[in-house]
Amino acid sequence: MPHQRVSSQSRSTSRRLFLRELAAAALLAGTSNWVRAAHMAGMSMAAGSESMGMGAMGSMLATTPILRHTPSFAGPLPIPPLYAGNRAADGVREYRLAIAAGQAQLSAGLAPTPTWGYRGAILGPSLRIPRGEPIRILVHNGLDQSTTTHWHGAHVPGDMDGGPQSLIAPGRTWHYHYTIDQPEATLWYHPHPNGRTGPHVYAGLAGLYLVQDGSAERLGLPRYYGIDDVPVIVQDRLLDAHDRLVYMPQVMDVMGMKGNRFLVNGRESPVLEAPAGWLRLRLLNGSNARLYNFALSGDRTFYQIATDAGFLEAPVALQRLLLAPAERAEILVDLRHLDGKRLWLRSDSAAVVPSLSTMPMDSDAYDRSVFDLLEIRVGPARAPGGRLPEHLATLANLPEIQRERHFSLQGMMGGMGGGGMAGMAALRKAAAKAPRNGPGGMSMGIGNLPLFTINHLAMDMRRIDFSTTLGSTELWEVVNRAHMAHTFHVHGVSFRIQSRDGREPPPWERGWKDVVLIRRGESVRLAMTFTQPASKAFPFMYHCHMLEHEDNGMMGQFTVVRS
Repeated sequence: MPHQRVSSQSRSTSRRLFLRELAAAALLAGTSNWVRAAHMAGMSMAAGSESMGMGAMGSMLATTPILRHTPSFAGPLPIPPLYAGNRAADGVREYRLAIAAGQAQLSAGLAPTPTWGYRGAILGPSLRIPRGEPIRILVHNGLDQSTTTHWHGAHVPGDMDGGPQSLIAPGRTWHYHYTIDQPEATLWYHPHPNGRTGPHVYAGLAGLYLVQDGSAERLGLPRYYGIDDVPVIVQDRLLDAHDRLVYMPQVMDVMGMKGNRFLVNGRESPVLEAPAGWLRLRLLNGSNARLYNFALSGDRTFYQIATDAGFLEAPVALQRLLLAPAERAEILVDLRHLDGKRLWLRSDSAAVVPSLSTMPMDSDAYDRSVFDLLEIRVGPARAPGGRLPEHLATLANLPEIQRERHFSLQGMMGGMGGGGMAGMAALRKAAAKAPRNGPGGMSMGIGNLPLFTINHLAMDMRRIDFSTTLGSTELWEVVNRAHMAHTFHVHGVSFRIQSRDGREPPPWERGWKDVVLIRRGESVRLAMTFTQPASKAFPFMYHCHMLEHEDNGMMGQFTVVRS
């Protein structure tokens, strides 16, 4: 049976705002002590006839108000079109992507929602990218504001990476040309304008970038796109009473924008009709800030076969798989004996997410629950079906480490008008000034504030943080000093996790990756080789991929130069 979506009794919105702003005041003051924050704010608040002490806070946190949404699963799962490009006159494989405004039906019974998309109303096609072949991608910006398109996980030069320096002006087209030489993998693409990545992705701009080298065919994996090889892009969104996107309605959404409607490939509560056999799901956590602890109904076992940037050496049997924003994984689900049955892909968030922060308000009711995302209805088998291989890939050892670097992640600690309630005032001022030029008048939210830092430095487009040498191999130690978990993404490379707090990573994290979740207080060591150049004009980025953190300081820049 499907697991019911979370619902709660109606609570006072003012009490929720008070608690969230109290949390903001505590963070801006550099403390997680709620009592001290309440004293600093000089506030107390009645809950009925009672004053609100810590017990009342705990009670309210357990019933965080959300809108009541329990839509039944209906309507087919949208499958983004597979786009292999076309041969241009010069023989080069060419892809054309047009960014434009549109309207998308996000759920049954809703009015069309204004959105942005690539070659469509929302999201974009899945690009089939052949390894070792020159390609050209033309991205036209049909919006009324500048944006970029970043090829997340792709090993390309800095001037082809689509970072913040590669702004595409309204009405203009950016020409990307390069050759991909990396293993078969499920990568993706999305905007990356400095201070505006969060709202641009939230508006609907994202798509899969599928590097192919023939490995799936050789391994006998499910390979019929949209049938037994299915993209699953999971995102959460918040809508207003007119079914328009709502972005960062509260200042505390700088901690990470979360919604209460869950879209899979741009549709809420969809149904996948799948043949009895092995089913390959390409999971992308495409949300701005929410984590998903993926599971199947009935605690059914599934098998992870790939991480962000390629296949694991062997399948890993799992019942839960935690993916942070921008992380990808490929899993195989055994449907061979389930003809006529139904099962659900869900998130068992309650088992993990609340423990990732010391601030209770960082978790909402969905983070403290189990909720379904996708219904899978199993039909007759289709021949030929795929299989579960015993061996997937041989992962070569990295070259000898030539240099070590150290990074520390800091959270929202002071720096805003002296912190505390003065900092809250500064945040409110920034929110009030946010332009409302997103789809349907959606706010662009708060961006370009120095709220989060790496090595105590907030992002500055004018500053290059360091330079490394083309062809070198480095070990990066990243320590999370913040009160909550953060992610860490590096442009232009894939890395291997060497350790977590000195221990070997779990089997499902031993493949090539480009995003890693780092829990509060945790230290991870990452090894990577730099094979692509990046100049001062077009440097590579390293940053948290919780987009509101990235947009508000948690990003740096580096160059890769020839020796």
